[in-house]
Amino acid sequence: MATVADIEPASLTITPGTSEQFTLTLRNEGDDVEAYRLTAIDDAADLIVIEPDTVLVHPGETGTAVATMQLAHSGTWAVGEMVVRFRVVPAGDPDDFLVLEAIATIQSFSDVAGVLTPPTLEGRRGASTRISITNSGNAHAEADLAVSAGNLELTIDRPRVALPAGSTQEVGLRVHARSVLWRGDPEQHDFTVTVTPEGQPSATLEGTFRQVPLLPGWTFVAAIVGAAVIGLGVFIGLAVLLWNGLTGIARPVATTEAATETPTSTPTAEPVSVVTALTSPADPDPAAGIVVATVAVDAADAPQDALVAVAVTWPDQLALASDSCVGWLDASTDDLREPDAPGLVRPGDQCLIDPGALRSQADLEFTVPPEGFTGTVSAKPSRLVSVDDTRVSEVDPGIDPSAAERVEITTDAPPYWMQVEAYRPDPDSSTRQYVMAVHRSLDANSDDAQFAFRISTPDFADPPNLFGAFLQNGAAACVTVEEDVCVVDFPVDVPPAEQGSGRWVGGSLETQWIFVPIQVPTGESAAGLVSLEAAGITEGDEELGANEAAELVPPATGPLVLGSDVFPVDVEFDPSTAANGDEVQATVELTAAIFDDRTAAEDGSRIVRVKFDWSDRIDLTEDPVGCAEYDAENRVCTLEEAAAGDELPDIELTFRVDDDATFDGTDHADLLAKASVLTYPPEDEDDLTGGADVPGGWPIRWDATEIQPLDFTFG
Repeated sequence: MATVADIEPASLTITPGTSEQFTLTLRNEGDDVEAYRLTAIDDAADLIVIEPDTVLVHPGETGTAVATMQLAHSGTWAVGEMVVRFRVVPAGDPDDFLVLEAIATIQSFSDVAGVLTPPTLEGRRGASTRISITNSGNAHAEADLAVSAGNLELTIDRPRVALPAGSTQEVGLRVHARSVLWRGDPEQHDFTVTVTPEGQPSATLEGTFRQVPLLPGWTFVAAIVGAAVIGLGVFIGLAVLLWNGLTGIARPVATTEAATETPTSTPTAEPVSVVTALTSPADPDPAAGIVVATVAVDAADAPQDALVAVAVTWPDQLALASDSCVGWLDASTDDLREPDAPGLVRPGDQCLIDPGALRSQADLEFTVPPEGFTGTVSAKPSRLVSVDDTRVSEVDPGIDPSAAERVEITTDAPPYWMQVEAYRPDPDSSTRQYVMAVHRSLDANSDDAQFAFRISTPDFADPPNLFGAFLQNGAAACVTVEEDVCVVDFPVDVPPAEQGSGRWVGGSLETQWIFVPIQVPTGESAAGLVSLEAAGITEGDEELGANEAAELVPPATGPLVLGSDVFPVDVEFDPSTAANGDEVQATVELTAAIFDDRTAAEDGSRIVRVKFDWSDRIDLTEDPVGCAEYDAENRVCTLEEAAAGDELPDIELTFRVDDDATFDGTDHADLLAKASVLTYPPEDEDDLTGGADVPGGWPIRWDATEIQPLDFTFG
């Protein structure tokens, strides 16, 4: 390889609403002038602008480009690390490209604001309003509330609120006048609410209470007139009685008619009271990689055979691995889903629980990110239902509305954690490149360390060649190799000039990326997992064996798939070149099944979505053809589920090249298509319709990305 590339810094922090920059340095060690095309790829592709995106470098010289990463000021950014990748493609030999990686750590921020709803109140003695407090940031926040007024008594529900990221809390406020206003003109009383978030300036909300008199101004006159009328009526009544007594006039006796029976109405049954409890272990084991949330219901008055439907939500970082619900109801379609089919259940779906069972609760087992996690799971009973075969019916008299129960789940990062993923696998190649990432949780007392991990491959693949494993800079990765075990150094107190590959914090190595080649057969269909497990840790004078290390560090797995269609997405332009004002067709071809001779993954596919993105110099003329639904704002196409054995429809997109575009030397526009297929693992071998057995832990979500350039012609 005649090109040496580097990226600085290897890691940085960024707060939503700000921008940060990477510097890409290219050195041409070949004999010819080379033009390098630079693009940001994968998840950060639409967040980065590279200037210039094409760098011309003479032999023996270096060239640089600046990549600016900018995040919108929004609470949608999850706190944590994002891998930022750049592809360096030499024009003279496009197949000999490089990929640079860096880490952008998204910082937490809170943005708390409040509003009175309504701000203007009216009443004789008092009125109520609500304080709505919203946290638009991406981190948990808390805020103190204080109220003040002169001639009013103010009662607030609670003086402090906890605000999870992206949430809104409401607090009740009761306004009460200190004295009665009997009559006269209405009086106006001002009051204020001060919202003080932690780490933010206070905000003052102003409100007004208009106190109206108990007696309107005309009450006194009306009382006098009323008294006169009543007195005149009494006088006339007495005169009539006296006249009847003196003249002896007899009055006819009234007869009593038979009473008419009034039908009695049948009382309506009261809604059933449902009490929900949501619990989770306070200190889950980070090495286990899972956490369990338990939803319990108490509905003693529920009709026999009725089930309580509980809507459960959880953050995207969690994945439902198993559950003990009676079944699940799809939140949007009300379709009944069988229990313990995690790939089919999404946040917001309703877990069915039998309130008459001896154990009227359900356990939900979630996988958690290995780097640690904090988030909230919520559960809210929605209704009573009955299930007859697959038909779901609501049961009268329903339930009393109740608030959602919430539990915060927190897992600490283990001392080390690992990740494994395939690096742009070529289905026709006999060598698959895998990236093993090993992360270390540093603290002030961290010492020089070595971490040993074991790599396991499926039976159809050769054992990994650890002597051929290398780092980002091309150096050997393993300081020692023992059969299938690789030992990696994690030094501390290293001067910047001596720091090599990986992500460094100060003078300490925090993350190391190891590239491992794995030999596989060609022309076959097979599936398995590449697995990593801790095999030993040495820090200073302390040494842990394989069993002790495995108890502290969770394992990691990544799929290894052989077949003619490894990725379920392929993008092509027709024609492949265009000029200003031209229209071009783009076809996106998807393959639901990963293997030609096996449909287990296809049978498990329930949602197929494609996220599109494209350069500014081309415009989509109409909604894509082939989508069941298309979200134009987010450029997301959702496809109908393919029937067994059927192929997914192709997606057709029509683009127009801008008429007045000035391309500033850029000779292409890119179309990105990222496909996501949700699958689930077959429960046993009988579920497989052919091909290879799928081991436990088959990935629930299958993502693939393809980027296709449209070359411009200049006339």
